Amino acid sequence: MKNEEIAKKLQDIANLLEIKGENPFKIRSYANAAETVSSLPEDIAKIADRGEISSLPGIGKSIAEKIGEFLETGKINYLEELKKQFPDGLLKMLAVPGLGPKKIRILFEKLNIRDIRGLEIAVRRGDVAKLPGFGEKTAENIMRGVEFLSRSAGRFLVVKAKEIVDDFGRWLTKNKGCENWAVCGSYRRGCETIGDLDILALSKNPEKLIKEFTERKYVAKVSARGKTKGSVITVDNIQVDLRVVEKKSWGAALLYFTGSKKHNIHLREFAVKKNLTLNEYGLYRKTKTGAGKFLAGSTEKEVYEKLGMQYIPPELREDSGEIALAAEQKLPELVEEKDIKGDLHVHSTYSDGAFSIAQMAEAGLKMGYEWIAICDHSRSLKIANGVSIKDLMRKKEEIRELNKKSRIKILFGAEVDILKDGSLDYPDEILSQLDVCLAAVHTGFKQPADEMNRRLLIAMENPYVDIIAHPTARLIGKRNPIAVDVDMLIEKAAEKNIVLEVNSYPDRLDLKDSHIREAVRRGAKLSLGCDAHSIKHLNYRTFGVKTLRRGWAKRGDVINTMSAPRLLNFIKMRREIKK
Repeated sequence: MKNEEIAKKLQDIANLLEIKGENPFKIRSYANAAETVSSLPEDIAKIADRGEISSLPGIGKSIAEKIGEFLETGKINYLEELKKQFPDGLLKMLAVPGLGPKKIRILFEKLNIRDIRGLEIAVRRGDVAKLPGFGEKTAENIMRGVEFLSRSAGRFLVVKAKEIVDDFGRWLTKNKGCENWAVCGSYRRGCETIGDLDILALSKNPEKLIKEFTERKYVAKVSARGKTKGSVITVDNIQVDLRVVEKKSWGAALLYFTGSKKHNIHLREFAVKKNLTLNEYGLYRKTKTGAGKFLAGSTEKEVYEKLGMQYIPPELREDSGEIALAAEQKLPELVEEKDIKGDLHVHSTYSDGAFSIAQMAEAGLKMGYEWIAICDHSRSLKIANGVSIKDLMRKKEEIRELNKKSRIKILFGAEVDILKDGSLDYPDEILSQLDVCLAAVHTGFKQPADEMNRRLLIAMENPYVDIIAHPTARLIGKRNPIAVDVDMLIEKAAEKNIVLEVNSYPDRLDLKDSHIREAVRRGAKLSLGCDAHSIKHLNYRTFGVKTLRRGWAKRGDVINTMSAPRLLNFIKMRREIKK
């Protein structure tokens, strides 16, 4: 469908006309036309084929001709001529939250600012704040917007996305005009970073819901507002789109807007081979008239079933083999949050945690856990208040006493540093007393590949290393992975029966999904650890499970699905074999 593309072209015309200082009526006519096209429930090309574009609300003869021109040639000459009147970078400035056409016009006329780089320089010099109608506050907001655009190409961590989803979700749930809602896109697929948020909703009064959506206090800028779609920039400089769809198309729309793009394309091609048509409105049987008979669309499961497939979980929709397996009814049964019986990476006040062992254990119990592993940092990591051997033994005794009365089994663990030469931060006679030993790289991140590989291989020879924590030591958007050969690491883990952690902390998510899938393929075991330094961090389990599912991990691949006795026996047996 060309609807969104045409709507953007029409909005670009409206914006350039406003920058130019054109007649407000003319500007509004293009902006209204953009909203109309964006809200169309049908492909505009089909409307054009019927000769009905001019009959659409707010679209007169002149704009209809421009739409027809685009459908025929792929461009609108009027827009191209307008662009020639301004510097190339000026239109791109509209992407900066807090900036609209009127402000861009002033910036261009008064300061000759021609692109985002020039804007940034002018803000830092203080020139923007001095302009009439701007001031320090506006200049600060513009600078925040510029920084947002440059930060990770506009992408942000999933934990930030969850905050926004929760906020809009609470509002939609309480809103009497909303019958149902769901988040789509990369967030629903469990991706580690998010570009923007797409929300679908059901409502008997779509226009009213969209209006209320764009007028929320959380909104800093309204990018578009139509009858069935609104697009806003939040106060956190994040784009959120809300679309209201029909109930009969709910599942088809959810499928379409969840993506990924490659999955959708492959799925549509699969449908075509069965003489079917699939789009965001539903699944149709092709007929001689071409109109199509509606077959499914109210639920995703219904659509997949009519295509002769298993339901494909959102996390797998990346066109990486899932469609062929679904058609053969051979998709794996992925691990779920309810399968997780405990967390294998939790910190306490013994190192750099914010809560005591008892408090973390009680929080784990409230999450429905059967057990929890307290794994504080080892002695050499001074920055994290690493635990001395004396304090470690005190911790062991405290856990022993707590276990006498606790309703949750507390495991005595440690996150032990892998030193630069591959040795471990505690001697073997201490490691042997741990219920579970996590080993991790926390220093010497810039070691060359051959040294880093040797370092990890030496550590993995130690019989008491049960789990390699956050194996690549990456921090998303902050620190690159260490120079480790992950294939070698996975091969060694499978050979030695050493578990590889999927660290659920949102700026780690390490191992990442592609590595998890390879580990599953080679038979290496995985663990889930939230790296929790606070009670609230235990909720990061959701991100870890999503990542495991993106890596095609099954229940049996993840040792957190074991009961405490079975887990302790697993660790005991693997240590005896290694000896």
